[in-house]
Amino acid sequence: MTENVVSQQTEAPETSPAEALADFRRHIQRYADHNASLPLDTQASCPDCGEVRTARFERKGKHVTLTWDCQRCGHPSVAHHDAIWTDLASPLETSHTHTLTGSRIRPVIRGLPRTIETLCPACCSVIIGRYFVRDGQVWIEKACPEHGYFRDKISADVGLFSKASWWSFHEHPGQQRPQRTGEGTCPGDCGLCSQHLSSPVLAQVDLTNRCNMRCPICFANANAQGYIFEPPYEEIVRQMQELRDMRPTPTTAIQFSGGEPTIHPDFLKIIRTAGEMGFSHIQIATNGMTMSDLDFAQQCHDAGLHTLYLQFDGIGEAAYVETRNHPGIWKKKLAAIENCRNVGMKVCLVPTIVKGINDDQIPGIFQFALDNIDVISGISWQPVSFTGRMSVEELEAHRYTLGDLGRDLADIPQANLVALRDLYPVGTVLPLSELLEAISGDPKIRASCHPDCAFGTYFLVSPTGQAYPWPSVVNVEGLFWDMYEHAQRIKKKGRFTWLDKLRLLRMFKRHWRPESAPPDLDVKRLIRTIMGMVDKKVGRGEGEKQTYKTLLCAGMHFQDRYNFDVERVKRCVILYSTSAGVFPFCTHNCGPEYRYLTQAEYMQPTSPTEPTQTLETNE
Repeated sequence: MTENVVSQQTEAPETSPAEALADFRRHIQRYADHNASLPLDTQASCPDCGEVRTARFERKGKHVTLTWDCQRCGHPSVAHHDAIWTDLASPLETSHTHTLTGSRIRPVIRGLPRTIETLCPACCSVIIGRYFVRDGQVWIEKACPEHGYFRDKISADVGLFSKASWWSFHEHPGQQRPQRTGEGTCPGDCGLCSQHLSSPVLAQVDLTNRCNMRCPICFANANAQGYIFEPPYEEIVRQMQELRDMRPTPTTAIQFSGGEPTIHPDFLKIIRTAGEMGFSHIQIATNGMTMSDLDFAQQCHDAGLHTLYLQFDGIGEAAYVETRNHPGIWKKKLAAIENCRNVGMKVCLVPTIVKGINDDQIPGIFQFALDNIDVISGISWQPVSFTGRMSVEELEAHRYTLGDLGRDLADIPQANLVALRDLYPVGTVLPLSELLEAISGDPKIRASCHPDCAFGTYFLVSPTGQAYPWPSVVNVEGLFWDMYEHAQRIKKKGRFTWLDKLRLLRMFKRHWRPESAPPDLDVKRLIRTIMGMVDKKVGRGEGEKQTYKTLLCAGMHFQDRYNFDVERVKRCVILYSTSAGVFPFCTHNCGPEYRYLTQAEYMQPTSPTEPTQTLETNE
């Protein structure tokens, strides 16, 4: 779970929840007419002297340009890659141009500088901004008509950022039955709207805002809001059913979050029900405190829980002083991991990374994962996202980007990682979903998120604990493009034949690099390992003995109002089911922060010091 350095304390709205939500949606869209046409006045950094000057977006021929009025440099003008005022099309013939309900799809823009729709950090209205390059880094800047100019860093490494931009495949057509069908301004018509393009890879349901900890960087601001949010079992089931009813792809993976989800009084019953409803992967975002009890961990496993998405900011007690301030937490986390090992559950470590606070913990966390590869399946690095008003100086001091993460991972000797070779956006694996769907005829979840959202790699981990990045062992680019093309051919002819099976085997052999691979790994075992990642019948239990140990190492930078890009949120694959609809992660938690409005129906006033439930109430 992504968390914030500064959290807002929001009181329950005085109007009805539905009225408050409608008012907020109108507020977000208040500049829609202002943004609709060119020319458009703004403020931006002069490309020659770097000073912030008045500027204007305007059309010159087929191009959208930004022209400055600079007292020192005159009127420099720069063409921008644009899909806001320009009717661009995706370069892939398989891409959809409109959603299933008729909204126009703006394709992913790969070049820089580019125009974007973003948010004002002060008022949360949709405004126009741009991405640009300065000193080898990618920045965002924007100007609100009311609140003025803002700037933030998007990536510390333009090379990694640009590589990721080119690794997306065709655009997806969204939902058959979006809950909101109007043509409002994204994210002002959220919940899901007709402009949303992706289906969830992992869906979320908040069970409670109560917690057994008081973390300074919690985006949920649990235990400090003056109210309890804890929907009853029946409402949780309704929200899960909404996810299972999504089309064209029913949701198959779910994560329960909070607060601390394990303290919901019906927690174990909810886990069992999720399995009965057809969710094939069930995990929880947890601090691990309750899981340090072996009996409770066993009950969770028996109920059908598969994975802990474990808050994990560093190694040793000292690593948690500034981020968690909870004495004894390190011992609890070690006990939770050991209990998962004993009962047969997996753990994904989730470090929230704050520059200057715990970014020095990255090498130790990686080594810890290698040392415990039998139980740890991945590391989900999460650069911190911010709420509240912050100065440019504060942002620059603590902003940690995926570019920073790429460089830090490359500096770990035991990772054997070359950032530009080994790191890819999450959507690179989409051809695998396409291929499995073409073979089986059943819809599969697709990692069709925006290439700016997340990147990482898989490591093959030998029995001696040596890490081999996948791209050093397999020609990833050739493999996935071939896989994509094979999937389209199979779909076109409508059947999977023995000849296709032979072609796929040859495809893996063609892109296999045996000279760089672990000595005990061959192509056949590699293929079985890939299947084990998408099918628990292959990758868990006895089947796990025939696969090779792997470690997912990926960073996902959830957005906030400073670095928000509307096109990213349209492609979000981490969706929240709520009483008010289904919301992308970055609109629910850390951009517009719909969380406070969607929870209003089940808010109950309480004292901030009210104690949380204990372990015994979970049964």
